[in-house]
Amino acid sequence: MAESHMSKEQLAVAAATEVFSRYGYARTTMGDIAAAAGISRPALYLLFPDKDAVFAAVIQAMDEQKHREIRTAIARLDGLHAKLLHACKSWGSHGFDLVEAHPDSADLFDLRFPAVRQVYDNFQSLVADLIRDQARSAKGTDERADEPEVLARCLVFGMRGLRETARSGKEMRRLIAVQVTMLVRSISGSV
Repeated sequence: MAESHMSKEQLAVAAATEVFSRYGYARTTMGDIAAAAGISRPALYLLFPDKDAVFAAVIQAMDEQKHREIRTAIARLDGLHAKLLHACKSWGSHGFDLVEAHPDSADLFDLRFPAVRQVYDNFQSLVADLIRDQARSAKGTDERADEPEVLARCLVFGMRGLRETARSGKEMRRLIAVQVTMLVRSISGSV
């Protein structure tokens, strides 16, 4: 979106995204965000009551954009493996690469923040929907109703664990591919 077509709130969120991505939540002040947005602190406070509200808006905007990108890409892919692999690599690698470039940006993925927990819930729902679609198309499946959600949760939070142990973005993507392949094989018996 061109800057001239963005609202003041959108401009502030875009500026705050840059600041939080570079310095994290703890090191960022409302003054930093206002300066990056080219507005005064009082003007920023007219848009957002506090730093938590700005942070939540940033997390929500990042989540919405990533989901749009993922949904657009997986709509062109065939099969559960290809769709899950793309979704998980895109979602999981994004955070890894950002933290690798700017270690303080790890705050953007800290589950102590309600907005971050919502991001995980949103991605888990997307993964569960993909798994559910596969389970419906499988013949003779004796699936429990909650299985897609359980499998999705295992995959999503398993990726979080992989992020803690991966030594590079390349290794992270490889580990995600292994995890997705194991999950798909457990569901369908093949990739």
